Amino acid sequence: MASATRTRDHEEIRHWVEERGGIPTIVKGTGGLLRIDFVRGAKSGGREDSLEEVDWDRWFELFDQNELSFLHSPEEDSKFFKLVSASKGEKQDGSDRRASTSSERPNRGEDWNVVLVTKEDEGWVVEFEDEGDREVFRTKSEAVQHARGLAREHEPAELIIEKVDGEEEDRIHYGLPEEHAPA
Repeated sequence: MASATRTRDHEEIRHWVEERGGIPTIVKGTGGLLRIDFVRGAKSGGREDSLEEVDWDRWFELFDQNELSFLHSPEEDSKFFKLVSASKGEKQDGSDRRASTSSERPNRGEDWNVVLVTKEDEGWVVEFEDEGDREVFRTKSEAVQHARGLAREHEPAELIIEKVDGEEEDRIHYGLPEEHAPA
């Protein structure tokens, strides 16, 4: 991808998503890990079983609460997007809070971290959600190895590994008592 556009504007995001046949969703069982499910149009695989549709008000509430920006391709036929931590200049109140909040993670009993492994155009990406860190690896095994190290280092943590198509492949918990681990 030659260029990407970053925005926090709700209407711009909603327009971009709906124009490409997307709907606002969260990953089931996470309490608010945001996703977009492209359910209409070319190359749509239909609804993802791991995602739960939410209304735009709820989606944007979580988006703002977690101080995210929407990074996306301006190309008309592209569905590339990424939710990233907003830079200080983009945050609504200018604060420097952590990207994820305890209110996003109900029933955990304590603060926990999320490490996410996804496939993107540039390679396998490891994101440490609470710090806003993002690293790109050439192979999936390198990315998973790094992600496991991050999760162990920052226990309690949850490692989410996605397949190439964005579907969830595995979810591993580090240092979470069973009664607090997501189902």
